[in-house]
Amino acid sequence: MISTIYSDALFKLALKEDAVESIIEQYETFVALASDNPDWIIFLDSPMVRNKVKQKLLTELGVFNELFINFLMLLIRHHQIRYYETIYEQWNIKSRLHQKIAYVQLYTAKPLSKSKLAKLKAEIEDYLPGLDIEFNIHIDPSLISGEKIIYQGRSIERSFKKSLDDMRANI
Repeated sequence: MISTIYSDALFKLALKEDAVESIIEQYETFVALASDNPDWIIFLDSPMVRNKVKQKLLTELGVFNELFINFLMLLIRHHQIRYYETIYEQWNIKSRLHQKIAYVQLYTAKPLSKSKLAKLKAEIEDYLPGLDIEFNIHIDPSLISGEKIIYQGRSIERSFKKSLDDMRANI
């Protein structure tokens, strides 16, 4: 719920300011920085550090514009910065739809050839009309063979493991 409220607010503001692409880049940078420096989020969430110090730190990095710093400061003031990842997930969905991109999670037992990827893309294009499909590929040997496709929480699994599990359930 919190992630939806904040991501909606950021998205609406980015649209109004014509800054969607800029915010995409800045949020990706912020997530990478936070991932590389987990103590950074603890610092930004600490009530022992003044907000002016936190804002100065974000500004001095020189990678975030005023709009994104204000968004981060809003999260910091409301002690919500720890939710940056779930907010980012919601933001990503909204911004990619705005850009007409479907970001699809693809799990396979082994790496797929370019022709197999193109065939999969063609198969799911009918379900996502008007969207450019981008795969985020994950190798999952537990699938044995086949694919599992996830888009916005909906899943299609066409794997040997799924077939075995279905057969086991019917016995």
